[in-house]
Amino acid sequence: MSEEIPLSPADRALLRRLQADSGATLERLAEAAALSPASAWRRVKALEEAGLIRARVALLDPAKAGRGLCVFADVTLRDHAAEKRAAFERFVAAAEEVMECHSTAGGRDYLLKIRVAGVAEYEAFLMERLLTHPSVASASSSFSLKELKYSTALPL
Repeated sequence: MSEEIPLSPADRALLRRLQADSGATLERLAEAAALSPASAWRRVKALEEAGLIRARVALLDPAKAGRGLCVFADVTLRDHAAEKRAAFERFVAAAEEVMECHSTAGGRDYLLKIRVAGVAEYEAFLMERLLTHPSVASASSSFSLKELKYSTALPL
């Protein structure tokens, strides 16, 4: 894990604004943090250099982008040797359908969040790619019926 970066109230205000709108103008950022535009710019650059701001992105509507089905897959590996885990993690990193992958404690080894167009596309991914991967012993799928909350903003 990375070391926590101490944040001033102005830093928190800048980050809240950027999380809400990554394209906010320098003037809007400065206003949100009660700073001059030059100070706001320097602080944002420092937060980027420190690695707290990893990227600035546009968030797309999955349904409008043709990825309306959200599936959560619990994956169990055949064994836990380092090379088997690394092979699976490389597979996941290259799979565009996999939006998130978490190594988990408990009954399963990994939790995947997968976005596809529909059930047929998920079945193809599951049967032809995920379950045929040599590291994978089994997978259990849960389909999201309705997204009740989605946020990319960390509470600051």
